[in-house]
Amino acid sequence: MNVSLKGKSALVTGASRGIGLAVVKLLAEAGAGVVAAARSMSDEMAALAAAHDVYPLAVNAATGEGACAAVEAVISRYGQLDILVNNIGATDARAGEGFLRLTDDDWMDMLEANLMSVVRATRAALPRMAPGGAIVNISSMNAVMPNARIIAYSASKAAVTNLSKNLALACAPQGIRINTVSPGPTETAMWEARLPAGEEERSRMAAEIGIALGRFAQPEDIAALVVFLASDRASMITGSDYIIDGGLVKTIH
Repeated sequence: MNVSLKGKSALVTGASRGIGLAVVKLLAEAGAGVVAAARSMSDEMAALAAAHDVYPLAVNAATGEGACAAVEAVISRYGQLDILVNNIGATDARAGEGFLRLTDDDWMDMLEANLMSVVRATRAALPRMAPGGAIVNISSMNAVMPNARIIAYSASKAAVTNLSKNLALACAPQGIRINTVSPGPTETAMWEARLPAGEEERSRMAAEIGIALGRFAQPEDIAALVVFLASDRASMITGSDYIIDGGLVKTIH
């Protein structure tokens, strides 16, 4: 099944590496014009911009001002906004220290990075989004699978999933679809320091932590699902949460 996004414009936040970078690449390869927003740019992003209709924008889209600037950059460049992918996120800086060690500041850091970044970018985008537009928010499997090491992260991602379902209902009359994609362990910088070097060792580790398919996801695996949900091929899908974790979450929810 081919996905064509020709004539569409997109904004991706947290776009300079990992899942965000992979999403930018696949959106552009499908024909979309993309504003790729991140606090700092990468060599990989520069290479994408040289090869595709990608406009790197150095801005902190987690702030209200930065989110508005990113949306205006899409409107200025393409005249419309069809797709928003909210990918900004962070994990607990004090992972594993336990609930009682987390301060209010620790909680606010997680809520600012993971929830409020989505709130601000979506609030800026919705008034400028074309009918038939699509928003895909990157949540996490930990929104539904408890992990005592990352309590604040998990709670903030659960809030993203809940917010997305509520917004999908609110925005349906305008023809705007909103869904979440919830990755499991993915080979990005967030996981790289914890992964063994060899492919066999990584497969063994994946199996040990319960990934049924026996491997960690690649950013491109996540990006392919995001691009499908952003496309007209998914025109009947809204308010849904897609866990993409190789079978790690085994409960029915």
